[in-house]
Order: sequence, then C-alpha cells, then structure tokens
Amino acid sequence: MALTRQDIVKGLNELGLPEGCAVMVHSALSSFGEVAGGAETVIAALLEAIGPEGTLLMPAMSGERPFRVEASPSGTGLITEVFRSHPGATRSLHPTHSVTGLGPLTETLIEGHIDQPTAIGTESPWGRLARRDDGYILFLGVDQDRNTLLHTAEEIVGSAYLNTITREYMDADGRRQTKVLEQYPGPHRDFIGLDSLFEQAGIMKISKIGNAVCRLMQAKQMLELTVAALQADPAAVLCDNPHCRDCVRQRAAIKRDRLSREDFTLSAVLDDIGFAPDDADQALWLAGSEGIEHIEIGMEWAKLLAEDAALRRALAEAIADEGMAVSIYHADVPMTDEAPVAESVAALEGVIEASTIFAPDYLKLPACPRGQDPEMQARLAHAEELLSALAETATSAQVKLLIENHPGAVWGDAESCQEILEAVNSPALLFSFNPAHFVHADERPFLGTYSHTKLKRYTAQIMLVDGCVPPWPQYTLVGLGQGEVKELVSIFRCRSFSGHLTIGRSGERTPERFTQQAAAFWHLLTNV
Repeated sequence: MALTRQDIVKGLNELGLPEGCAVMVHSALSSFGEVAGGAETVIAALLEAIGPEGTLLMPAMSGERPFRVEASPSGTGLITEVFRSHPGATRSLHPTHSVTGLGPLTETLIEGHIDQPTAIGTESPWGRLARRDDGYILFLGVDQDRNTLLHTAEEIVGSAYLNTITREYMDADGRRQTKVLEQYPGPHRDFIGLDSLFEQAGIMKISKIGNAVCRLMQAKQMLELTVAALQADPAAVLCDNPHCRDCVRQRAAIKRDRLSREDFTLSAVLDDIGFAPDDADQALWLAGSEGIEHIEIGMEWAKLLAEDAALRRALAEAIADEGMAVSIYHADVPMTDEAPVAESVAALEGVIEASTIFAPDYLKLPACPRGQDPEMQARLAHAEELLSALAETATSAQVKLLIENHPGAVWGDAESCQEILEAVNSPALLFSFNPAHFVHADERPFLGTYSHTKLKRYTAQIMLVDGCVPPWPQYTLVGLGQGEVKELVSIFRCRSFSGHLTIGRSGERTPERFTQQAAAFWHLLTNV
C-alpha cells in the first residue's frame, strides 16, 4: 500500500522531528517504497511536520560545469531536484555544494555561501545550522555516507588530506566565474563507522517510515562529537581497508603532516619493497602510502641503472611524478684491498655521473670485507687510504658519502667504525647506523654503541632495521628485536637529528613485509 502524506508526517513525529526546527534533509525517494504523489508528497509532509516556523533545507549539489543556480539539476536525489523548484524555495549560489531552503531562516543560513573560501565550513549552510540549538540533520532512507556536515568537522580540525580545487559558475549577470575552494574534502570516507558513536552518545534516533530507515540527529551535538573524534584520531573518518586507494592516500597525507613536524627525514630503500625497477610505480606507491617522500636506491637497483640510461630516465621521471626525491644512492665501487685505489676512485666518478639525474644527497659505499683477524690492521690502513681518496673525490664533486656497519666488514663493530671515521676525518664521509648489524656483532646498539662511542657525531642515517642473535630471528620488525631501535630513535630526536630514518631490509623483500615494517615504525614513533 502506498505511503500517504499523513503516514510520513506521523513517522516524522514519532522520530522526534521538532516543530519549528531548522532541518537539513538527505534523502532517497526509492527507499520508502511506493509513495502516493512521489517526491512532492515527501516535501509536503516535511513542511507540515516542522510547521510554518520551521525551515527546510536540502542539498542541491550539481555536477554540471559551469554551475547555473537556476538551471543546474540537483544530483543528490529526486526529492532534492523537485524541492529546488518548489514555490518559495531559494537555492544558494555555489558550484559544488549548493543548498535549497524554504522557511524563515533560509536567508540567514544560505546567504553569502559563494563568498566563503571553503565549501562546507563554519559559515556554510551546514556550519551555520550546526551553531543552532534547533538545527537538525535528517536522513530519509540514506546513511551517514551522505552526511555532508561531517566534512565541516574535517575542516574545523584542519585535516591534512583536504585539498584545494577550482570550479566554474555563472554569476547573477551571466558571466562565467572561477571559484577557488580551499580545504575541499576528498573522495571516500568511512562516515558509516560513526553511526555507533552517535547512537552510543544518545544523539541519534532511528526508526522506519515505510521501508526507509530514517535517522534524526541534532547538528550541533553531532558536529562536536565528530570534531572530538578527529582530534583524538586524525584518521577517524577513514576506512581501515588496506586496499582502498582513496583512504590509503589520505592516510599518507596525515603521515606526511606528522613528519613535517619532525627534524628527521623518513625514507625507504626501494630495492627492499619487493619490486624490480620495471615496476617502480608500484614500489613508489607503497612508499608514498606511508607518507614517504624520500627514497634510497639500493645496490641491486643501482647496478641495473648503471647499465641502462633509459631506465634511469624513466625512474627519475616516475620519482618526480610522485613528488619524491632520491636522497641516497648506492655506489658500486670496488672496496677490496686487491683493487687499486685509482680504480675505486674512477668507479666512484662513474657513479657520480650516472646518479646526477637523481641528485642524491648521499652516495652509500659498499663494505670492505674484513678477511682474517691477523690482517685486520693492514685492512684498516688500506680502508683509511681508500676512503680518504674517495672522500676527496666526493668533496670535489660536492657530494657526500655514507658507510654502513656490516658484520664481517672492516668497519663491522663500533670501535672499527669510529676508528675509520676519525682517521679519515672528512666532512664528506658520514655514517649509516644499522642497529641490527651491531646486534649481529654482539653489541648493544643504544646502551653500548651509542652511549660509549662518538659515532653519533658522524651519523647521518639510522637504518630502521631490527634483529636478534640466535635462537631468535636474524632480522625482525622494528621494535621486536634486540636493536634498541626505540631508544635510538628517541635519543636522536632529542638531538634534533636532521638525517634520515630509513626503512630497510628486514629479512624477506616483499611488499607485505615492507608494509609491516612501516607499520612497526609508525607504532614506534607514536610511543616515543
């Protein structure tokens, strides 16, 4: 049996819609089932329920470009399209978030909408409605995903993922105008997930009118709760689906905003994300999803790039397209004592030339193999000579070099690392601190290496790599090993460390492992 106007009025009264209120209605006519008289009947019922002192508002957003306030159809449901032409109704001029109103408060709520710098801010019809004690949001057969007022909460807290857009409209004189809209909301949200928050707080009433599940909320209380939720968790209205590209991208913006308040730079080793250079776009996407804008090109990729100028150009373009930069580039330089120093210097010069397209901040050198203990002093002497020559070459080319501690290398433990850096004593030679590798050298990275040596003076990079000694895994997630990574990150932050924290190899090289490692870092950073 078809719903009548009286049926709908009765349902609205039972839902608790107050007479004389101002109410923004989001709706879907088809959700009711059959309605005698269609959209006009629903509008008439709403006006009867709130009475002549009430004000009825509906979104009248249109995708038409340029927007024409008199002619552009509403894209937010048939009821809103019929309402925009209702006798006495007034529609706000706005290219993205037009609102139609009817009632004594209409002008107060929609006046000057086009003059606001944002679409859904505190001076938009939604924001003004939410300042009133008699302001309500009503859903007729739709859910929280249609709740435009929740975007006002994002603007109030300054959500990091909001954008700036431009849209065109025709003004009152028929001239095409361009409107710049700041703090504009992005695509997907998980507003549905706020249903339980509103219901538990007791600010939302739910009932049925016909087949339509209807929700009524006081706008002011709803906005206050949403603002508080976003202040507690900037991603409160984003979904947890790891494969939702919209929300992953918006979470990345939150992470970048978080990193912008740090002195250090977060980076990642591209090789360790689990893709080949031909699939660089996927590796860059995963790095970017963690808020990372700086990358390290490891030895495996560097060797392939050295042989292929076209691949270098393609990768450089892909990195630039993502708004990223190469901070560290591995240098395939002979470091054995059999290789003449001149040969290593020539190799470094070749790397400098090949990496020019990426303009890295640092070139990372391979480790010198340690060999047998009796030969250690001779190897240290050769390493000092070699690194001094390489540092001189780097100085001339205005680049800097990094050496990383590796078990089984000449500079494998804290003592040898410090000895070689002090011996070379060049501002062009700095240190990459790998906590897991110090663990493998039977050292305590924080309580021992950091606390009892001068390596902190030379450190320009901390590898976010954790590890253990047997019987536990050689490499593990940051914060789950014996590398004292949390303590290191904390104490270096106390020094306003301006170098790199780099997510690197932690065993297997797969996208899943990289994502786990990144999540472990963010958990660690939240808890230091």
